[in-house]
Amino acid sequence: MPDSTGSAQFATTPSWVRWWVVACIVCVFGPYVVSGVRTEQLAMYGSAGAILVTQAPRLWLFLRPAVPLLAVWACYVAVALVATLTAVNDTIWKSGSLVAGLDNALLPMATIVTVTFWGALARGHDLLRVACQALVAGMCLNTLVSIWTAYAGMDVPVLGRFWAAGSSDLTVAVLAGQNGRFSGVFNQPAEAGIAYSLAAFAVLYLVRISGTARWPHYLAWSLVIVGGLLTLSKVFVVGGIAVAAVMLFTDRRNRARMGAAGAVTVGAAVAGAGLGLTGAWGASTMLSWYRASVQAGDSPLYTISAGRFGSAGDVPAPVVTPGAPDPVEPTVPEGLARIAAEILHHDPVIGLGARGLQVSYDSTWGEAIVTGGLVGVGLMLIVHAIIVARTYRASRRLAAPERVLAVAVTVLVLGSSFGMPSLTGNRESTLLWIFVGLLVLAPSTAALRRSRSLDGQDTSAPDSPAHEDALRGGR
Repeated sequence: MPDSTGSAQFATTPSWVRWWVVACIVCVFGPYVVSGVRTEQLAMYGSAGAILVTQAPRLWLFLRPAVPLLAVWACYVAVALVATLTAVNDTIWKSGSLVAGLDNALLPMATIVTVTFWGALARGHDLLRVACQALVAGMCLNTLVSIWTAYAGMDVPVLGRFWAAGSSDLTVAVLAGQNGRFSGVFNQPAEAGIAYSLAAFAVLYLVRISGTARWPHYLAWSLVIVGGLLTLSKVFVVGGIAVAAVMLFTDRRNRARMGAAGAVTVGAAVAGAGLGLTGAWGASTMLSWYRASVQAGDSPLYTISAGRFGSAGDVPAPVVTPGAPDPVEPTVPEGLARIAAEILHHDPVIGLGARGLQVSYDSTWGEAIVTGGLVGVGLMLIVHAIIVARTYRASRRLAAPERVLAVAVTVLVLGSSFGMPSLTGNRESTLLWIFVGLLVLAPSTAALRRSRSLDGQDTSAPDSPAHEDALRGGR
């Protein structure tokens, strides 16, 4: 993406740091390498491990801005571990995977450590631009994969390695594809919906710092919108598009043309679906579910959340599945209320631990109450409160483009928490934490670097080569 803003500052950022950011984001889109290990995990755990080993004497120097967040998250992990050792699952569901549960809890910490270290090495928001460009490029390629599966079908052996550790596993992506929802390399449409929302914000940010939208921006904007629509994820279709519209409205210079490009893209997708030109895309199927839900007397909250919250009516809401001779009842989530009732009945204080349950949590709060009980929910509330507070503090120091993006990302974190465990999910949670770190933690780290004291460990000029060498251990 062309961009002329801050080119002088950008030139001062070490190229190896930029490539490190790009490599980590690229790895988020990678497959399972062996057993249950993804390239994403190798990149983030490997980065955090290398930092902890090589920077041990100076950890406090760059981790200080992230300490409150890391401390609360560490308490959340500790509660989950204690519950794992002490709790007995007496619920109606089977226990889940301990390894997967621990990964969900630990990968965010590894990402926070890594991104905070990046912020200690970078100047300004150079790495934010790099991250946006890498994310947008990855999501555009993901859209091409989604389009391919919409026409060619989901029986693609290569993609199976991106959805699950074993190619023979029945994945959520395959089941979603049967309902006309396509998410590319992401296993769940909701995960892809969050990533596409983030990519939409990134496109608008790149346009804004470039000054004027150019053809690569329009192309990326259209591909991101198409990819998001193919997921039929409410996070994107309802939330992401709305937040992006507000972001676009604040950019007076580009809002007319980018808005028109977005409207044309959505119109073309709807028209193509009406004419039967969009492959197996299931927009009409999903609309039929919502229409039937309203007719069945479901509460508005139940309908909007697709059964996650609210109450169902007396008449089941059918869905016409492509290829099925008769309407069939949809498979809806268990609902947060039912999951919470089970946990509060059996293990209300600290829940069942990292193993969790073999049930779709469908929200951050569902996962928190299962893994950590009421204590876990309280800690997760504090995590979100810290993110909001730090966004407010950072926004007072950020320029308009970064400030708007920071608010948009924070709104996405808060809103998506009611649709899936967005801070712990595969792939998308790493992307979210990278942007939260670069927007919220990196400015604080830069403020520390501008202080000549830094706990008395460095008195070199802020952002000077000597100071950067000190952070890399080159004293």
